[in-house]
Amino acid sequence: MTHSSTASLSLHNYNIVRVNDKGNIINCTVVKMCKNYALIKLEGKTYRVSYGLMDEVVGHELLMPE
Repeated sequence: MTHSSTASLSLHNYNIVRVNDKGNIINCTVVKMCKNYALIKLEGKTYRVSYGLMDEVVGHELLMPE
């Protein structure tokens, strides 16, 4: 029997995730999940981020967006 050593994240809309882009670490909110990327919100702007850059779920946005 073999075990995979690859960790995975369980993502949902409005999770707060940690993005690690070449040492630049930020926390941002997942707005929408797409097949190859997630739309995240950071400082009022929306960005596309590949799932490979997300390395940890750090919380959940409790309030629904406006």
